[in-house]
Amino acid sequence: MSHVMQAPGSILYQNEGQTVTLIDIPLSISLSQGTPGYPSTELLYSQPPLEKPHPSIEPRTIKAKQRVQERLSDTGLALPPFPPDLLTQGLAEIRAEYRLAFCSKRTHHKGEQVEKGTPDLFEESMTKSGIGVPGRGTGVWREPQGPLILASSALPDEYEVPQISDLTNRVIGNASTRPVLVHVGGPDRKYTIPPFSVFMLSKIGKREASHFSRMATRLFPEPSLSAAPGQFDFILLDPPWENRSVRRSKTYGTRRKADEDPMHVLSGMLGKHMAPGALVACWITNKASVREIALQAFESWGVELVEEWAWLKTTVHGEPICDLDGSMRRPYETVLVGRTIDLTFDAFNHSNSTKPTTKRLIVGVPDLHSRKPCLKEIIEPMMRNRSSYRALDVFARNLTAGWWSWGNEVLKYNWKGYWTEGSTQIDMGCSSKLKNGNMAEAEKCR
Repeated sequence: MSHVMQAPGSILYQNEGQTVTLIDIPLSISLSQGTPGYPSTELLYSQPPLEKPHPSIEPRTIKAKQRVQERLSDTGLALPPFPPDLLTQGLAEIRAEYRLAFCSKRTHHKGEQVEKGTPDLFEESMTKSGIGVPGRGTGVWREPQGPLILASSALPDEYEVPQISDLTNRVIGNASTRPVLVHVGGPDRKYTIPPFSVFMLSKIGKREASHFSRMATRLFPEPSLSAAPGQFDFILLDPPWENRSVRRSKTYGTRRKADEDPMHVLSGMLGKHMAPGALVACWITNKASVREIALQAFESWGVELVEEWAWLKTTVHGEPICDLDGSMRRPYETVLVGRTIDLTFDAFNHSNSTKPTTKRLIVGVPDLHSRKPCLKEIIEPMMRNRSSYRALDVFARNLTAGWWSWGNEVLKYNWKGYWTEGSTQIDMGCSSKLKNGNMAEAEKCR
């Protein structure tokens, strides 16, 4: 049994086993800014969806292909492709059940100027804050301060600070049921803080990690039904792994020196913040060395690999953006998903350690560089208590309502310049038009 999802939601299609999902990426981020009681009323500016796959860069001759495969095998640069049967069968399943475009209608703003214009403000802010521009040095150390609660039922929905340094190296939370607008020094520097979100805007170094640990325990002093003080039920990581496209774009820093390696820092401290039976998800690239580093981190945290997900990038018409089994470029990114051992939770006890990992496919039309789908709507059904779980997003590039976020770009996509007023609701009539076979009218919904 499969489901063509109806609004509200960013999941456009999902089968009964939740092994194949079609998600709208900008909408997933937009919806994550709100709560059921106070849903988001803004749309995220996006790039136009791809209409055609990228031109192939694959070697054309058999000898050239063999040379590439030998080079990659010798250097360990590439992983074996994600099971091609899962990719092709998953796409075929979506096409058979879902006849609309593979993403909602997107909101654009002067072409690509949103992406190209904001780093000036963002980089200037990061330099002044002492964090440093991502990829251009780490800046100077600033002594952290105690937590700052921006709003509550007794405080206003807007907050002003003279400069971005007032928000850095400290844990900041919005305790209100409504979003809070933070003004930072000037009229163009406004950031929206979602309801019940908490963030720490800082690089991930040893001193920052120590401060984060203290603040997590201070703000979570009591245990929940599933987590001890300072612990989380779900932790998501999106490390800035080094690859060719990242080096070309220079949009964020990548892991280079061992003594500045944030994954090394996290390997030493993040495990104590994972609740028994917690889910841990880590985005990786298609490099064997990256997978190995991620799995070593899992081992240091006492996390057992239980699932692997592939985000397959397609055009608006559902075509992979490049060859599925390409040697030079692959149209998907992988998420490793693990659980910490919980002896009271039979489904993930040591007795199941030999169970094969579950493979899941997430399909989505890509957007701006490094902008990934928000996994909140996919993860929540996997939580033992989806109404009161604790979540942490490490290396986040936007905030999420009800979650903690940590990294030197946590406010990037919460800058008001990325947003416009609009409805995050997809036309509820789309499904009925589709069922009635009115394809011309159904297509207008996207």
